[in-house]
Amino acid sequence: MIARKWIISLLGIYSCALMFAQRAGFSVAMVRMTSKLSFDNLTESGNRPPHFDWNETLQGVILGSSFYLYWIIPTIVGSFTEKYGGKWFAFVGVFIPCIMTVMTPWAAAINVGTLITIQIIVGFTQAFTYPALFHLYVQWFPPEQRSKANSGIQIGVSLGSSIIYLIGGYLCETTIGWPLVFYVSAAMHVPWLFLWLYFGADRPNEQSKLLDDNEQFEKRKDGEKPKLNKKIQTPWLQIATSPAVWTSVATKSAGSYGFFMFLSKLPTFLNSVYHIEIIYNGFINAAASLAYGITCFLAPYICNYMIEKRWFNRSLVIRKLSQTIAMITPAICLLLITIFKDENDRNIVIVLLIIAMFGYGFITGGEWTMVSDFAPNFVGTVSGVTLMLGFINGILAPYIVGIVLDSNMAPTLLQRWHIAFCISAIYYIIALIIFLIFGTDEQQYWDVI
Repeated sequence: MIARKWIISLLGIYSCALMFAQRAGFSVAMVRMTSKLSFDNLTESGNRPPHFDWNETLQGVILGSSFYLYWIIPTIVGSFTEKYGGKWFAFVGVFIPCIMTVMTPWAAAINVGTLITIQIIVGFTQAFTYPALFHLYVQWFPPEQRSKANSGIQIGVSLGSSIIYLIGGYLCETTIGWPLVFYVSAAMHVPWLFLWLYFGADRPNEQSKLLDDNEQFEKRKDGEKPKLNKKIQTPWLQIATSPAVWTSVATKSAGSYGFFMFLSKLPTFLNSVYHIEIIYNGFINAAASLAYGITCFLAPYICNYMIEKRWFNRSLVIRKLSQTIAMITPAICLLLITIFKDENDRNIVIVLLIIAMFGYGFITGGEWTMVSDFAPNFVGTVSGVTLMLGFINGILAPYIVGIVLDSNMAPTLLQRWHIAFCISAIYYIIALIIFLIFGTDEQQYWDVI
């Protein structure tokens, strides 16, 4: 029988897959929603899905709208999970987006304001997911297993986006057209809701309908159990002035900027610059996302193996090595892409984009799990703070790219894309330097209870 904690981890992967299937699906659908080709190719007017004349800046605003409230919520939810548990916050983070995703084509047909409102609601509730899972994993997993559980979050990101990239192009080519992407994405949410109601629990000692009712906390190697229901005051001032926290913010910010640039704009880049049709476009995006997922899965095992074998005196050295790979690889690849200025170089560019995502997957062996190390007792709150400030870049990335593309910064569209890539590369490098100097995995004094 599978231990219940691993069932919860698998459902955590599933929930993150749903979140990013919705986001990636929107970026795929956007190509058809704004493409003249999709409108003109359908000869029967009754079968034409709506077409929208949105420029790149407005597309960036729409794609980033799910983050308008998203970035605020993780801190609030993270604090609540420490009082009320994470089960129901995780449920809301899937249930409401399911309903809103079904409504997205209808909202787009009304006007852009309605569409943005729907996306804001989606993002608002999706923001419950990460802090809820981080809190649940601290309750369910001992420290030596948390990196594996936390890495599942990013594996889910890869799986969800890969699946929708693979099928999104085909869905757009059906009679229903791009709206089918949203309907399928919403349908994928339904099984999770029932599974979570059956298996979800805040703590291992809660009774289960299926598993052993006497299942108790698995003891940590240090002999301690997680502290539950203890009234403690959150050290907000210490958190706000902690170098460890701000280092995590800087690292997540740069990583999020690059990641969400890839997620939201890569289909448009391949379509507008290299004229890659939507089905092949989806395959390329899926390959990049799968490459990311492979390293997300492998990195924690590689790093834990190196730690167990004592390849270095401190585990922090290995975490920093993994994070360096995660940040420097996409930075170098994005800079190399700017060398290639001919449409015939597209295969080289595609390979570099896939390598960039492959390298970025090493975050799961680096900074991604370190909040659980340096603030295990306030992991919900601290992860909420770092995600809140980091995920502002979910708004900024598509918006800044849109502004650059609509500007006169360079004479050609390709050159303007190169400017956008350079911005992201510089961001990666600056954040990496900060992390190498200030990053730590030692429990902070204000976290000791």
